[in-house]
Amino acid sequence: MMAKAGGFLRNRFLRFRREAVVLFYAFRHPQTPAHLKVASVLLALYLISPFDLIPIMIPFFGLLDDLIIVPLGVSMVAKRLPPEVYQQADQQAGRFIGRYIKRPLLFALVVLLALLLIWAGLLWLFWWLIWG
Repeated sequence: MMAKAGGFLRNRFLRFRREAVVLFYAFRHPQTPAHLKVASVLLALYLISPFDLIPIMIPFFGLLDDLIIVPLGVSMVAKRLPPEVYQQADQQAGRFIGRYIKRPLLFALVVLLALLLIWAGLLWLFWWLIWG
């Protein structure tokens, strides 16, 4: 039972990683519709913002919020890309992942650290603007 759940989570993480990179390349593609570009930016802002639909102070459910909403949103946006845009972005994502992401969990840790640093920088900037 645990092996199945672990396998599902690993596959879901790998699919999310690929779809996130696909959205990055699709955002830069000129044929990507504007509403999908806006949705991609809003998902990225939601991920790095300190505000969540479910506050992080609520044990387990605060983290579950980001672990469900963001990957679900990324999948929904990726599925709505025009086929030729998705195909080109998927090829570019495959090359990027093959070249730069050798260890998926280490990559996830680096991304998480980068998000925490961005969030800390934004909090510092906010504090400096208000009280500095």
